[in-house]
Amino acid sequence: MKAIIHKELTFQIISEFPVPNALEFLLKGISKPEWGKDKPTKIRWLKEWMDMPDSNTHSSKLKNDHSYKLTKSNGKFKIVFAKTGADQATVVARLKYSARNVKEWQLEEEYRACALELAKSFHWVVDMSSPSHVIFGWDNKLHSKIEGNFDKLWKKYYDKNKIKFNRKNSIKDIYRWAKKNIEGSYDRNSELLDIYKKKETIENGRGAELGKEVIQNLAQNIADYLHYINKNIDFDKVIKKLP
Repeated sequence: MKAIIHKELTFQIISEFPVPNALEFLLKGISKPEWGKDKPTKIRWLKEWMDMPDSNTHSSKLKNDHSYKLTKSNGKFKIVFAKTGADQATVVARLKYSARNVKEWQLEEEYRACALELAKSFHWVVDMSSPSHVIFGWDNKLHSKIEGNFDKLWKKYYDKNKIKFNRKNSIKDIYRWAKKNIEGSYDRNSELLDIYKKKETIENGRGAELGKEVIQNLAQNIADYLHYINKNIDFDKVIKKLP
């Protein structure tokens, strides 16, 4: 997804999460007290950190740290990897390592590093929920087009009432959860690819129905991920550790 989804939709979910100290912990971790920054500045910085892995533009090319490019044959999934060894870590692995780092910084009592790592880790939750990052076959033009459409339409398609903010135990193993989510969305994302190849979009018709499903799934994934992190670090506890 492009910057608006990474920044604005993600921030929306964090703001609505039923543990208010999740957002407060992130905002306190973004800026040291002696810097004297006001809340709007901290919010802007938080949004920038959540989009930080995209600071160097990526595209539909097989850059696997942002992707989990699946194909399916005879009912079996296969990951299509990039050619170079440097690009072999998939978005699922990135998320796993990042979530682990959040917990490890908490154990080390490095609470500001913990908050910053958490901010960055949301990026991988968004990308594992993005159609153009989890299906092989999107070229650069179609990749950019669907992500631009999502940036434009997310507020219209997002429905807070359809997000289950009380699912505290949806994630037991972060890697298996992400992998299952991506494989489970394969048919929908494959259909979206076909729609875009026919020069249609998510703005109307069947594309709009699927686009709403993507936004709902993405938002639900962020909410579930926040519960997973809360179980590991306890936002109400760790916020007291930040000055």
